[in-house]
Amino acid sequence: MVTPLMADHSPQARAAEGFDKSSFRIDWTTRTVRCPEGSTSIGWHPVTQHGLDAIVVEFDRWDCRACPSQKRCTTSVRGSRMLTLRPKEAHEALARARTEQKTKTWKDKYALIAGIEGTVNQALDITGLRRARYRGLQKVRLQHAFSATAINIIRLDAHWTDHPLRRVRTSRLERLAYKLTA
Repeated sequence: MVTPLMADHSPQARAAEGFDKSSFRIDWTTRTVRCPEGSTSIGWHPVTQHGLDAIVVEFDRWDCRACPSQKRCTTSVRGSRMLTLRPKEAHEALARARTEQKTKTWKDKYALIAGIEGTVNQALDITGLRRARYRGLQKVRLQHAFSATAINIIRLDAHWTDHPLRRVRTSRLERLAYKLTA
């Protein structure tokens, strides 16, 4: 299955120079994590969050407060960093997938799949292919052939008349702002 993973939405990952989870070195055998500045975690707590196994790693409050990179690492009122990790296999699979999806090969492969998904979505929206209008395999095949022909004609018309197939949508607020300025 080729699909992009959700990005890390932590404040540290969103910051330009923040320390996200990939910045930390995890030692699964000793159950410790080393931060980019060299401090070692003091707690490794297996928990269940939202019905899934997870590991909460905590760092010493005093180490974090004395750290020169504290502002890049944590926004916690407590002043120390905590990490939530998945079990080893899941964590490593996510890390591999996130690094792989940054490669040109993966992006090219996904672009092809996204085009196919767009075609399927267009077929469903325009011709209602989700439900067959007729009974019998031969009649359903004929319906699919006519639907494919209709989509091809719509695409050819858009190509010849230089009209894009999908219009850019504007929100009601944008339309109102446009009317007020005109």
